[in-house]
Amino acid sequence: MNKALGIVTSCLLLYSVAPAQATYDFKSFQNPGATVTRVLGLNGLGALVGMDDSIPGRHAFLVFGDSHASLDSLGVLGSHTSFARGINNQGDIVGGYAGGDGKEHGFILRQGKLSTLDVPFRTAVGTQLNAINDSGVIVGVWIDRAFKGQGFIYENGNFSNLQYPGSRDTTPFGVNSKGDIVGNWDSDQSSTGHGFVFSSGHITSFDVPNAIPNGTAPMASMTADRLSGPMLDVTATFTGLSETARPSPRSIAPELLPPSHGHQY
Repeated sequence: MNKALGIVTSCLLLYSVAPAQATYDFKSFQNPGATVTRVLGLNGLGALVGMDDSIPGRHAFLVFGDSHASLDSLGVLGSHTSFARGINNQGDIVGGYAGGDGKEHGFILRQGKLSTLDVPFRTAVGTQLNAINDSGVIVGVWIDRAFKGQGFIYENGNFSNLQYPGSRDTTPFGVNSKGDIVGNWDSDQSSTGHGFVFSSGHITSFDVPNAIPNGTAPMASMTADRLSGPMLDVTATFTGLSETARPSPRSIAPELLPPSHGHQY
C-alpha cells in the first residue's frame, strides 16, 4: 500500500461505528487556529489524535472533549513534521515524526514523557507507529532501503516482524485488547491491496464484498471478528466499512522474525 496514507484518514473515525442498523451523529470540526485537521486515531473514551497546522507546519495533536493540545509543541514533535496515529484508553499516544536526518521516526508519548522508538533492523530507513492497545502492544510499519513496508509488533521491549507471505508491503493499522491485529497488504504499490487479520498466531487475508479487486484496507480491530476501515468500491470511491469479518479460508502462519530489542531515547 502506498505510504501516502492521507487518502484514508477521514475513514478512521469509524473506530466507533457499530452495526449498520445503529444511528450515529457525525460532527465536522477544525482545531483552533488550524486550516488543516486530520484525525488519525480514536480511543474508547472519545479522545482523538492526528495532525494539524495550528502551529506552523504539520504537527501531532490531541483533542478530548472541548480541549485541544498540540503535542510536545516546544520539543521534537513541534519542531519537526509529526503525526499522532494511535491512542489507548490509558492515554498513551503513538505516531511518527520526520527527523532532521530525513528519516521517519516512531514516538511514544506516555504520562507526559516522549520517547523515540525505531526498529533496530539494519536495512530500515523509517519507522511508523500506528496503534497501541491497553496492554502496551504497539503495531506499525518500517520501511526498508527498497522502500518496501514491513509490518512489526512491539511487545515487552521486543520487536517481531509481521509480514503477509508473498506481499510487497504489509501495514498493520490496528490492535485490540486481545492482541488481534488488522491491516493491509499488497503485491505492488499501484493499488490499495487486501485486508488481513492476525489472530492466535495465524494471518488471514480477506476482501470486502463490493470492493474492487485490491481495494480493502481495515484500519481497526474491535474484536476478533469485527473490523472497521475503508474500502475502494467499483466507482473508485473510498467507502467506510464496519462489518463482521468473513475472510476467505486462507489462514496461514505469517513470517515472524525472532524478537529484537529496539532503541529508545
